[in-house]
Amino acid sequence: MDEIKNKIEAGGERIAKMNEAPTQSDESKSDAGFFPEFEHHSNTDIVVGIKDVEKTFVLGTNKVDILKGINVDIKRGEFVMLMGPSGCGKSTLLHIIYGLEAPTNGTILVEDEDIWAHSKNWRAYFRNQFIGFIPQQAFWIKSLSVIENVAVPGFIGGRGYRESIERAYKTLEIVGMKDWAHYRPFDLSGGQQQKVSFARSLLLNPKFIIADEPTGNLDQKSGVQLMDLIKEFNESLNITVLMVTHNPDQVNYASRIVKMVDGKIMDDIIDKEQINAMKHEA
Repeated sequence: MDEIKNKIEAGGERIAKMNEAPTQSDESKSDAGFFPEFEHHSNTDIVVGIKDVEKTFVLGTNKVDILKGINVDIKRGEFVMLMGPSGCGKSTLLHIIYGLEAPTNGTILVEDEDIWAHSKNWRAYFRNQFIGFIPQQAFWIKSLSVIENVAVPGFIGGRGYRESIERAYKTLEIVGMKDWAHYRPFDLSGGQQQKVSFARSLLLNPKFIIADEPTGNLDQKSGVQLMDLIKEFNESLNITVLMVTHNPDQVNYASRIVKMVDGKIMDDIIDKEQINAMKHEA
């Protein structure tokens, strides 16, 4: 355990130093030697602004347009579900917002900060500090316990071992998983693992949460439990949630439905009666 602790702390210190001083050569972009703290709130309630975003992939001699001029503003406290058929561009859009996939054209603003105007190191720090992420299938470090896996974003962000573990314990407690803190993640059920994944997404008090089909591999009961939990935090803490789903039974959790088809937004629904009607139409 001490050996793991020492390696984690050393790794966290190295990454923290990297974040403090991104190099001029990194993507030929400068961050003026610092990362913004993002602790301020901008003068707008818009958490994520998606402006004229396009994405084209080049496959050999062919160009494939995946996103075709996406414009969406996501407001603080909204629970936005992104829906549409497979291949319509939902996951690509998530990756662009998350800072992993560069848009061909357009801008992503997070609280008025243009994330693609900065370097790769800056975006890595940004993801770590300010976005919670719940994947469809969680990835775990097998040699670490549940609580250590939840604490990993803290280690990466340069926080101390004790602070990261204390934060991890608190987040496990609030999602009802503290009794499994010292188990190995693969000893847990799929539903329990996704609750732990949700706890990890909350560790550093994110500005918003991205959930990529978080219930896709769960049975119905476990899926409902996870969705109830996410909705509870969305409402009680005013945490903004952007979630991709194919499941029409989940639309009642959303405050807004954005429907995509063939790389375009075809519908943007905020009326609660219309949203609830979608469940019965499916």
